[in-house]
Amino acid sequence: MSDLIRTTREELGLTGAELAERLGVTVGAVSQMERSERDGRIKLDTLERALDAMGRRLSIGAALQSAYSDYTPAAVTDQVNDALDERDGSYALRLITHAASVLRDDADRFTDDELRSRPSQIKDGRWEQLFRAVYGDAIPEKRRPDWATPSKLNRRWYVSRFAPLREKAKTSTPHRLRELNIYVDANSLSTR
Repeated sequence: MSDLIRTTREELGLTGAELAERLGVTVGAVSQMERSERDGRIKLDTLERALDAMGRRLSIGAALQSAYSDYTPAAVTDQVNDALDERDGSYALRLITHAASVLRDDADRFTDDELRSRPSQIKDGRWEQLFRAVYGDAIPEKRRPDWATPSKLNRRWYVSRFAPLREKAKTSTPHRLRELNIYVDANSLSTR
């Protein structure tokens, strides 16, 4: 569903223990809240209480469903988090590259609000930066929101764990990603 508690907690630099103290609950209870939110089982009053403890307010809205709804930043973020929960990095990469391709081809089908709205982040910081670089670069520059600016990773990261693809990535990674310390074979970025 969403990842607002964890994302907000990390943005504020809070540990699970610090949030637990603010809420008057155990660290395990905070962990359970975050899990139940990701699974879509959290009660709204629990979510509101956790966000309130961090100085945030829950805002719920409804958007029109369209053929492009699954390719919005918020939807792709949730799908990539689900793929990473399943330890399926290949699928996570396909989700990002395909969504970027759809966006690049049909940017006018997305509203500015859809492109700005991203309540959660990808929980693995490396994947978050890859998403910001690949998907963010697909957003037309004049419409690109602040969240779409990637940061350089502290050390080199190879997206694939397979040795042959890692070797190919050493020479075929696009310059933009190489500057961010993200290495991925250029063919893996293609959706064609």
